[in-house]
Amino acid sequence: MCRAVFLDRDGVINAAIYNSVEDKLDSPYSLDEFRVLPGVAMGVRMINDLGFQVLVASNQPGLAKGKCSAEFLEELRDRLAASLAEERARLDGIYYCLHHPEAVVPSLRGVCECRKPRPGLLLKAASERDIDLANSFMIGDQPTDIEAGAAAGCRTVLLNGHATTSRPETLIASPDHVAVDLLAAAGIIQSLEGEN
Repeated sequence: MCRAVFLDRDGVINAAIYNSVEDKLDSPYSLDEFRVLPGVAMGVRMINDLGFQVLVASNQPGLAKGKCSAEFLEELRDRLAASLAEERARLDGIYYCLHHPEAVVPSLRGVCECRKPRPGLLLKAASERDIDLANSFMIGDQPTDIEAGAAAGCRTVLLNGHATTSRPETLIASPDHVAVDLLAAAGIIQSLEGEN
């Protein structure tokens, strides 16, 4: 069996964008808005070098909500791959949940098993890629990421963007580790590998 590090996308790999209409952070819906966060390529390359598959596992309901097209998601995937490749880093796969309970696209409306905090994306990847989830990690910046990782049996790393010691009280499942960003999370995994 192989091991994987699952990454949420928005807020972990790329910057989330402030949506003034909905007054919240949202996914980028144009290539001009898409910006890979500092240190991400180096962090992904560190994880690549440790022998883990690097897989994106992300709720992306923009298609369901009519905010973007399937073609845009493909263009963004290609832009991300090219950006990482410039620093010799790679993703081994991308798993998106495209559903949403209030979708305007009928075929994508409903409650599914792949929308985090449910672990469906991770379980699907594990089944398709023969992944040992107990020796894998989920890295995310939201409670839903940590809950999905814990439900799948992965070790979890919460990115909190400011301090490596605080843990939000709202988490149902506590993260195994807390890091400021993806590069720091990769460093934690590297340290743990050194202990084995």
